[in-house]
Order: sequence, then C-alpha cells, then structure tokens
Amino acid sequence: MKVNLNDVIDAIEFADMEIEYYYSIKTEEILICFDGMINGDKNPELEEDMEENFEDYIRLPNQYDVNEYNMMEEFIENLPEGKTQEKLADAIRGRGAFRRFKDMVYDLGLEQKWFRYRDAEYSRIAREWCKENEIEIIEEESK
Repeated sequence: MKVNLNDVIDAIEFADMEIEYYYSIKTEEILICFDGMINGDKNPELEEDMEENFEDYIRLPNQYDVNEYNMMEEFIENLPEGKTQEKLADAIRGRGAFRRFKDMVYDLGLEQKWFRYRDAEYSRIAREWCKENEIEIIEEESK
C-alpha cells in the first residue's frame, strides 16, 4: 500500500463535520465522502462496498483527531517569552479565538512562521497516520 503524502495532508486539512476522507486499500486512492456522495458522484455500488467491506477502507484523521487549538497553544509556547507571546496567548482566550489568533499573527508579522509550523504539524500527523496503517509514503515536491 502506498499514498502521496501531500494528498493525505490535504485530506486532513479539509476534513470537517460534513466531509470525511477514506483510503481504499484496494485502489490505493483517497476517497472523499460528502452528503451521500463519494468523490462528487452518487455511487451506490461504491457506497455499498464501503459498508459491506469496511475493512478495505481506512478513515483519515478528521477535525476531531486534529486539534488546531492545541497547535496554536504549542506555537505560542515555542515563541520567546515576552510581549509577542503574551499577545497571542491573550488572543486565544474565549470565544472567537481562531479569528483573533489569525489576526494577531498577521499584525505581529508572524504569518509565515505560523504557516510553516502548522504545515509541519499536519505533515507530522499525516506521517504518523501512514506509519500506523503501514502505508508507504510517496513524497512529491510541493507545487
């Protein structure tokens, strides 16, 4: 079994309450399941196969497996102590934490550092998932 690492990362990033991704052991493809459709089409045969042969499909991590709030906390903890760290720590308290954090990261000129950190975390999660499921990683250059 093998899979493109970037495809796994993309699936993990885009998964939410309504969208789930599965890896097909038979075809070595990542399938997107959304609103009763698989890969954008109504496919009763594939849907039935997924139900009857669920062991042939591995669910990729979703929003409940990936805690982006923890990522923000860890990013803040890794910053040097001082005003920047304090401002970001304050930004993630209470309702609207994600929006305030992103705004503050931008205001402080840390967006590139945050995106590198976040991308590295998603890559780590994807690699762990592949390792746990004994799936070989195919790495391609980022576009």
